Amino acid sequence: MNRRRSSLAGSPVLIGAATALIALVAVVLSYNANKGLPFISTYDISAEVQDAKKLTTSVDVRIGGKRVGQVSEIKAMKSKDGKRYFSRLSLKLDKTVAELPVDTKLRIRPKSIIGAKFVELYPGTSTKTIAAGGTIPEADTSASVDLDEVTGLFDQNLRRSYRGVIKEAANGFAGRGASLNEGLDAIPPTLSSGTTFLRTLSDPSTQLSRFVLGLDATTQALLPASDNLSGLFVAAETTLKAIGSEGQALGETIQLTPSVEHATQSASRVAAPVLRDAAALAKELRPGVRQLPRTVAALHQVAVRGIPVLKRAPVLGTQLQATLRSVDGTLQRKSFGDSLTLLTPTAENLLPALQLLTPQQTTCNYVGLFARNASSAGSAGDENGNWLRIGLVLPLAQTLRSPDADPNLHYQVYPDNDPGGCAVGSEPYRSGKTIGPVPGQHSGANPRTSAPAGTPKGPR
Repeated sequence: MNRRRSSLAGSPVLIGAATALIALVAVVLSYNANKGLPFISTYDISAEVQDAKKLTTSVDVRIGGKRVGQVSEIKAMKSKDGKRYFSRLSLKLDKTVAELPVDTKLRIRPKSIIGAKFVELYPGTSTKTIAAGGTIPEADTSASVDLDEVTGLFDQNLRRSYRGVIKEAANGFAGRGASLNEGLDAIPPTLSSGTTFLRTLSDPSTQLSRFVLGLDATTQALLPASDNLSGLFVAAETTLKAIGSEGQALGETIQLTPSVEHATQSASRVAAPVLRDAAALAKELRPGVRQLPRTVAALHQVAVRGIPVLKRAPVLGTQLQATLRSVDGTLQRKSFGDSLTLLTPTAENLLPALQLLTPQQTTCNYVGLFARNASSAGSAGDENGNWLRIGLVLPLAQTLRSPDADPNLHYQVYPDNDPGGCAVGSEPYRSGKTIGPVPGQHSGANPRTSAPAGTPKGPR
């Protein structure tokens, strides 16, 4: 045993070879450490970021502050539409965090103020997972703002403007110490009132988030017209000057705004049921509103026909005064009730006669023609007498017995009461062997009569 030890220690070549081999293994392991140690399995995924933020390979990947892997590769990629570039990070993670949820978030964060960074993972809660070789999409990645980006905002122009603001602010505060103290004294009650204001804003019922989103949408809509907005503000200079000259009145208006708003809220609570009922009523009125055009047209026709009648109404009223007085006197009599009782059966008996005579009068105008012709019938005539006599016209061929028929058998004993026809004597005569009226031949309506000359105009 002692001889072996002495032989190994006494061989410088063997010791040097072993040392060189150990050094070579250390160098190889050090060189490949950035890509992971050999013979160790990892959970490899990738992530797409809009900006790699000067990230380098081999930086840590952490979850909750614990290192769970490293960035093995950073590669610039081109979008499918070819209009922009982004970076793809290759991540080698420990098997202990394998199968991350698909809603996992990634953020590039600064490790120190000198520019070192690391990648932070925020596992999600989805039951679906990212398989090995999967990708965290760009929509789920972000990056913190670096300090150099903040300080880079203060370029020469901004520093010059900042100095001008400080200088003008100093001039504004000069000699106004007392006013400044009063302003500082007013800050505590203002902040106390602001607490109520902020509490109101934070209430979910105010829907502040929807207001901000709407404001953002409005801003995006106005962005294309930004060049025209500058001209709008220039043109509004006159209006703004007018508002500025009424500063006291504007202040009073703003002071009264809370009370007006409170009154409006109270009124709205009272008006809400009325408005709901009005909305329901308007909904029910829609079918009637649709009929209004035809109704208005019908009312127009009524007005057109009614205006001439209304113009004659005063004359009718004057003529009806005496009649109405007589009717009133009749109504006051005790016997009027008995008369009404007897009037019912009388009307029932007259109804068939009226139903027969009314169309005869309206079509043939018997009464009007008789009244018109009565005077002339009693005064005019021929050598046989006036026209009121009764003369029978009896042809011998129709009166005496004869083997041959009279060639003209047109004889009608009763008036022609067919619809549209009038009495015998006014219809045209047609020769031929026909007894009674000629079928299909009617005299039609008799002529209408007019009032005698000098009769007052008006309803009759």
